[in-house]
Amino acid sequence: MFRVWKILFLTSMSVLLLAGCNQSLEENAATGIKAAKEAFDLDIKERTEEIADVKIYKPAGFAMSDKSDAQNIVFTNKEDTYILFINPNEKKGSQLFYDLLQANPNKKIIDEATFTDDGVFGFAAVVQNGKDQVELIASVDGAKMTTLVKNKKIEEKLTKMMEIVRSVKQDF
Repeated sequence: MFRVWKILFLTSMSVLLLAGCNQSLEENAATGIKAAKEAFDLDIKERTEEIADVKIYKPAGFAMSDKSDAQNIVFTNKEDTYILFINPNEKKGSQLFYDLLQANPNKKIIDEATFTDDGVFGFAAVVQNGKDQVELIASVDGAKMTTLVKNKKIEEKLTKMMEIVRSVKQDF
């Protein structure tokens, strides 16, 4: 009798765990946007890399391409590629990248949110890109980072992306 109850219990727990891991795209996007906001609100990460006059935080496990320059920095982490765009003409509080996203009628935004802190403007967005892929966007002022992913680890990736764009410092 105990064995039957044990098997029944383990089977039901397995079903619950599998159901919890299979969140919808909308649920994953909402969780990712919330995590990006939390990363935006935290202290700026210590800047560990410098390209030309730009200082940025590079998370552990991330590598920067040798072909990067001060306006376009390419990061890789395992099989993922991230592109950091920096517009040196944009100042604190710039909403350029957000306005461009909103003005594009071809973008199907799954979820997005804006953040402000002491004159700094940021946003995060999850945009449908084909049938099985989404584009993740994290932006602060004149810096924007994007990557294309499947509906996996959106929360983790948006957090790292926001930490990077939040850390961008230009010395001109």
